[in-house]
Amino acid sequence: MEETLKKTPLHALHKQLKARMVPFGGWDMPVQYEGVIAEHKQVRQDCGVFDVSHMGEIFVSGPEAVAYLQALTVNDINRLAIGQGQYSALPTDAGGFVDDLIIYRLGDEQFLLCVNASNIEKDFNWLSSQKGTFKVQIENQSEQWSQLAIQGPRSQAALNTLLSPSDQAKVSALAYTDIVPVSFFDQLGYAARTGYTGEWGYEIYVPNAVASPCMATLLEKTSARPIGLGARDTLRLEAGYLLYGNDMDETVSPIEAGIAWAVRFEKGTFKGRERMEAEKAGKLPSRRMYAFLMDEQGIARHGMEIYRDGKKIGVVTSGSFLPSLDAAGGLALIDKDAALLGDLVEIDIRGKRKLAKLVKRPLYSGKVK
Repeated sequence: MEETLKKTPLHALHKQLKARMVPFGGWDMPVQYEGVIAEHKQVRQDCGVFDVSHMGEIFVSGPEAVAYLQALTVNDINRLAIGQGQYSALPTDAGGFVDDLIIYRLGDEQFLLCVNASNIEKDFNWLSSQKGTFKVQIENQSEQWSQLAIQGPRSQAALNTLLSPSDQAKVSALAYTDIVPVSFFDQLGYAARTGYTGEWGYEIYVPNAVASPCMATLLEKTSARPIGLGARDTLRLEAGYLLYGNDMDETVSPIEAGIAWAVRFEKGTFKGRERMEAEKAGKLPSRRMYAFLMDEQGIARHGMEIYRDGKKIGVVTSGSFLPSLDAAGGLALIDKDAALLGDLVEIDIRGKRKLAKLVKRPLYSGKVK
């Protein structure tokens, strides 16, 4: 039986723009318009607009919202002032990932959780199952909101075409990961100084009814061009951003995935803390996330095995051709102490072992701040 794919409010516009559509996380999404490399370079050099309306928006509010989120996420909610956001993770009881997410503080007791498209229902069910006696309300508003990512050196000028002068001033004052309420075509939405590309950029949350006018205005009145999921993947990979389901899942911990900087042990008890503490202290066998660049011709893909001295030491989690580097590379989970930065390893690419070098993350120096 054929899967019925969900469509974002911008689906008709993608068709009009002659996008190549593919199934992604249960959605019919544009993978490319003019081509992955051209779109990738457009974001690095100018400005691109992505339809990311498939992402989820879960609102958590109530007098115990802070205590509730402190217990369920790895980062420290108390560090957030109103209007600030943070990258975090929802860990399982065993210390793997339920999901990674961005949490924005909209008010003293109100938070917006931006979660991955394929995990919306799972995350909402997990959050609801952990509510217990906490005095909180959890609302999955994902179907009411569209999201556009406006990314690249000229993204602020592009975004300004959608905003009033007073909202333009608010957006220009945003620090990295901050969020502010603004108006889009007379409807309340939000603009956040975040993104998934390694470039200066914004993610805007708009009511579904104004999603098409917003994107059409950006494409008509600015130098921005539409960008598909293909370039989104190469951009995020160069910048070292993780992709749920590829680089991590419920079997991988935040420490292994290389986001120990977002795990705040000093805040107190939270889900999965024991495993993460033990891994950080070297008391548990674990893995480490490395970036790599191919030393020989070939493109390593998710799931390909990595060897050193004839012994399997890890697996590729994400791999692609990386246009900014004019090279192939990616991310890999490797057994702790099995290799070091600068080492050469072998990746089994369709039965042939090809040399790759372990290098520092990110592969591309981002300009997000």
